[in-house]
Amino acid sequence: MLKGAGESEERLRLLAAARRGDSGAFRALFTPDLDLAWRMALRITGEPAGADDALQEGLISAYRALDRVEPRNLRGWFVRIVQNAARDALRRERRRPTLPIRSGEGSDGSDERGAVAEPQAGAASDPVLAAERGELAGELAAALEQIPEERRTAILLYDVDGYDYAEIAEITGCSVGTVKSRISRGRGELRGLLVDLRPGTNLEGQALRGRDD
Repeated sequence: MLKGAGESEERLRLLAAARRGDSGAFRALFTPDLDLAWRMALRITGEPAGADDALQEGLISAYRALDRVEPRNLRGWFVRIVQNAARDALRRERRRPTLPIRSGEGSDGSDERGAVAEPQAGAASDPVLAAERGELAGELAAALEQIPEERRTAILLYDVDGYDYAEIAEITGCSVGTVKSRISRGRGELRGLLVDLRPGTNLEGQALRGRDD
């Protein structure tokens, strides 16, 4: 990944070349940001195929807008384009809902060859533990959906993806102080929501990775 002071100069060089029609420069310009953009799209669409589509649409939109983009914070600009593509796709999907079908799996749990997968042994397959983990994950996901999107995004970027405050500020296009405020307020809202759902839940210890501020 491009880093440090050289990142700005290199990305400006790549942007100029991409604007001249250099497809290799265009790929190099946004390759460092593809994983992040895809994860952000996945959190919106909830499924990998939708994130793939949003990323592809975002790349096309970014290519078309190269001549108009301001040459600063290109990562944040690109990520937001992909996020918007994911939201547009989700709105279209909600207007024509369909039932998900798992490819290659029958209603009895068998695969397309008729073979039934054998259960895994050990603690990881304990149905009680699995149910508890699934329940907590579901509660956390539901709670996250109830807080404002900008706070949810900041929390996930910090606690799950491991970005620091400055990086999150770059990605989201706001100040470091705003990022800190969003994380702090979002965590407070999450704690309240999770305590209502499950008294005694430890947000940092169980649901998110948790980091010292």
